Amino acid sequence: MIHQITSKSAFLLMAIGLASCGESQKTSKPLATTETKLAAIKTLNAIIKPSTSATVITSNDIDWPVGDLPWDRFTLPLISPNGLHAIVQLGKTPGLDILCGLENTPVTTTSVELYALDPLQGRRISPLVVDRKGLVIGRGANDQFALVELPAGENGRWIGEIDWATGSLRWIVSDDAINCFSTTNPAGDIAWSRREQDDNRFHLVVKTSRGQRVIDDGSSDWLLPSFVGNGRLRAFQILNGRLTLVEFDLRATDSMQTSIALPIIQSGATREIAWQIATTNSGTTVNSPTAFYHPVRKRMVVWQPNNVVDTVALEPNSIAAVPVADGSWLVSTTTRVIRQSNTGENGIHLRNRFAIPIATTSLQWTHLFLIPDGNRLQIRAINIGE
Repeated sequence: MIHQITSKSAFLLMAIGLASCGESQKTSKPLATTETKLAAIKTLNAIIKPSTSATVITSNDIDWPVGDLPWDRFTLPLISPNGLHAIVQLGKTPGLDILCGLENTPVTTTSVELYALDPLQGRRISPLVVDRKGLVIGRGANDQFALVELPAGENGRWIGEIDWATGSLRWIVSDDAINCFSTTNPAGDIAWSRREQDDNRFHLVVKTSRGQRVIDDGSSDWLLPSFVGNGRLRAFQILNGRLTLVEFDLRATDSMQTSIALPIIQSGATREIAWQIATTNSGTTVNSPTAFYHPVRKRMVVWQPNNVVDTVALEPNSIAAVPVADGSWLVSTTTRVIRQSNTGENGIHLRNRFAIPIATTSLQWTHLFLIPDGNRLQIRAINIGE
């Protein structure tokens, strides 16, 4: 029996879309207006309560306001690994068939904006608005650029990178194939799923400073790649109705031959289900290990292929999770955020309401929280030491 992802996690199963590529595209830059906020670091959760059936451990973690972002109530923003930049997609959201690469009808209803974040002082800085319409944001960003995609009908689907500092758009893939699910890592490598317009099966493409290569077994549908650091890549495989998460060693001569697989669904798998699972965590993975939503276990699961215990089930009904430097996890359910050990056995209650945790590379704001507030996403920062 297939366990579809329900409305309980519908918030997170939202478009982290697709992106564009080619020549340089200018942006319009509104007049910069900066509002100074009081730089106060307070805790709104002075009392840390234990989660249900959890062992209580002590914590001095606090969070503080950073600002807010406009939100289309569906598409999660991409945040740079250092937590200083965000790209948002606004306008009418493209249909799931476009987001999943089933269709390639040109999009005319979207726009994207770049925001500079100030996690220390919470200053508000006017965004850079990209002139090019019809873009959907990709699945990855690093500290230099964010990825976007352009569904262009019979002209293909292009991938591009938008520079955080200038807002300029540079196409990096601009052929007539369907190029989807673009992602990147801190080194600037790019990976995506690609298929010809007359073929309904995706293969993987990885582009690094050493060149470009294809990862494919000739029969599977390869979807939604994501880097694990700079040397490994994970992707979803659909073959004969089965959904599997596969990890590749990019340093190997033949990544397919040395791959490791984790079965998820045994029958009835679709691109939509894979897309929903993949979008439970926002942004580029800069840390290892990583977690994903398991539709059978109905919770976030950590996959550690090289460990004796290769999977760890996190809090029941959890729908997002990111790692902490000490090996613990920030885990979200629809009603709270907890910090849970890497064994999945205990945790502490950090927040009394839903928030999407995002891990950063900063030592001053190790994590950000995205909190839905109507058509805005409130952003809070937290510093969790080891």
